[in-house]
Amino acid sequence: MNLKEPARKHGTPLLLIDQDTIKKNYLALRKHLPRVGLYYAIKANPEPEIIKTLAELNAGYDVASLEEYESVLRAVPQKHLRDLPAFIYDRIIMANTIKPINTLKKMARHRTLMTYDNPEELKKIKKYCPDAGLICRIKVANVGSVVELSSKFGVEPGDAPNLIEQAFKMGLTVEGLSFHVGSQCLNIENYLNALEASAGIFAEMGSRGWRLKLLNIGGGFPVPYDDNVIAFTKLAGKLRREIDRLFPKEVEIVAEPGRFIAATSATLVVSIVGKARRDDKMVYYIDDGVYGTLSGVVFDHIPYHFRSFKRGKPQLSAVVGPTCDAFDTVSTSENLPDLKIGDLLYVNNIGAYSSASATTFNGFPKARILNIN
Repeated sequence: MNLKEPARKHGTPLLLIDQDTIKKNYLALRKHLPRVGLYYAIKANPEPEIIKTLAELNAGYDVASLEEYESVLRAVPQKHLRDLPAFIYDRIIMANTIKPINTLKKMARHRTLMTYDNPEELKKIKKYCPDAGLICRIKVANVGSVVELSSKFGVEPGDAPNLIEQAFKMGLTVEGLSFHVGSQCLNIENYLNALEASAGIFAEMGSRGWRLKLLNIGGGFPVPYDDNVIAFTKLAGKLRREIDRLFPKEVEIVAEPGRFIAATSATLVVSIVGKARRDDKMVYYIDDGVYGTLSGVVFDHIPYHFRSFKRGKPQLSAVVGPTCDAFDTVSTSENLPDLKIGDLLYVNNIGAYSSASATTFNGFPKARILNIN
């Protein structure tokens, strides 16, 4: 794709999102995990065009707030919303285990799937949204994942049966379990151990006379940011075998991928707005940074690397953002040729946890988003 032309036409910083890549990634998940229902975690990238693209593929959505919940309903074409209660129950999961009372009140209008992991949340749900379908989230190992998610969420597996039984005895409906092995999971054992723990809880609840019928295996499927990332096909093969071994066909399996669908869909184009030699290293100042689209450097722990349209002898360089904060340093180890003010750089695989967490700190605007295909 010619990145220079749209950058000249629309200006920089410019984030180009390829909807064909969104489709390709979603269909790869469908192909390699055919038993798993897919709910796109829109926190990865809530761009309305992505939501629309996935709606045409009959995807579901993982939301974490009332605002995300309503953004799905705004973006999905009306033809999918003709039976609104069915759409909400079948294709939206409120996956945040802690929900404000006001959110529960507004979601009570329709039966909604939602997660929980503690008794206090059950009391709120019983009072304000008693018809919800509940999913009990358990705590599992996140060792080897780039972003850890276990310290804040999930009940200990050994305590889960009592918490599930408590919900049933309160007159609530528990559909099943969920877990999350951490985002950008590079350790297959996290999934395998979590599946074993979940199967044990299913068996325990069956022995108590309560039947669970859904397992949500979360997300975390790794994106090939570099050559060291495990191939998704290898991970998917092990997941398929373990799921089929541990869970009968009548158990519904779902997942909440966000990064895997969105990350490789986008490229960021930036302009060099300044340059200086500091501590014997060339420093390039660009018009986006860690307070903007490159926020994933901080929040997502992903080291983005820059490519130049120009050729030349590479030299070790730093790339920093435009704000007045020295923290706004994107990279201190880029191999770039000698560049001029006004030259362009680009970053691949920046579709997830980038524009979603961008700010306008110091008054610098967010990158323009251009959807293609």
